[in-house]
Amino acid sequence: MQGGPLIPLAVVVLTLNEEKALPACLDSCVGCDELHVLDSGSTDSTAAVARARGVRVWTNSFTSFAAQRNWAIDNIPTRSQWQLHLDADERLTPELLDEFRCTLASNPAEAGFYLANKLILNGSWLKHTGSYPAYQMRLFHRGRMRFVDHGHGQREQTTGRIGTLRQPYLHLAFEKGLDDWLAKHERYAAAEVAQHLARRGSGSDLAGLFSADRLRRRRAMKEISFRIPGRAFLRSAWMLIGQGGFLDGRAGWTYIGMMHRYESMISAGLSVAAAQRRAQ
Repeated sequence: MQGGPLIPLAVVVLTLNEEKALPACLDSCVGCDELHVLDSGSTDSTAAVARARGVRVWTNSFTSFAAQRNWAIDNIPTRSQWQLHLDADERLTPELLDEFRCTLASNPAEAGFYLANKLILNGSWLKHTGSYPAYQMRLFHRGRMRFVDHGHGQREQTTGRIGTLRQPYLHLAFEKGLDDWLAKHERYAAAEVAQHLARRGSGSDLAGLFSADRLRRRRAMKEISFRIPGRAFLRSAWMLIGQGGFLDGRAGWTYIGMMHRYESMISAGLSVAAAQRRAQ
């Protein structure tokens, strides 16, 4: 149920040229005590859209997701110690807002909570190919959580206990079109290659493959995948058969093709790096 006192939560939306997606994102946060936009230097009307809705806009050049999240923790003054970070193409649901309200009302001792997302393509939920539920650290206590870079994303850094919420948020990752998605994932692929090369020789978390922790299993499998030939083909086959991606219909097939291209970018980057090492 919605209504009642505002949820003691500061929502921070990370943006770059998101004038079209931002309004719906902000609208989905109704009931939260504070809304902030942390912009990376948009050249469209993103900032104006936010200010027109009474949302305060902060600007910080983007170097990485971890650095941007830490900047928000350190520099955005909020009434609540609890922050929720969103991208402009993500949406909260009434059910998740209710879970926020109930969770924070208990004054939780956790450092943060993992949230899952429902990946949406052309209006269809990619339940299988989207690896649901894939968890990320998005709701956290600003005094108990930091972030460190990992590949194109980040990992949480805390000594505190971490919980998991039941309700997901929605991720409309393809709203800007295929060209934008491919350009973004070309950058992500380069970051993944750089991260793997930096970790080369540090070993893999083989025990993590058998962990009861779903997130640890997923991370261990991802790290090991860098050492397996035919990465793009194997990922596509796994999404189609292992994850039951054929059940997602046309949207599932489309997404499998997109991820095949992404994984091919990573494989190409690794091959180039290997050739360069041999030539030295």
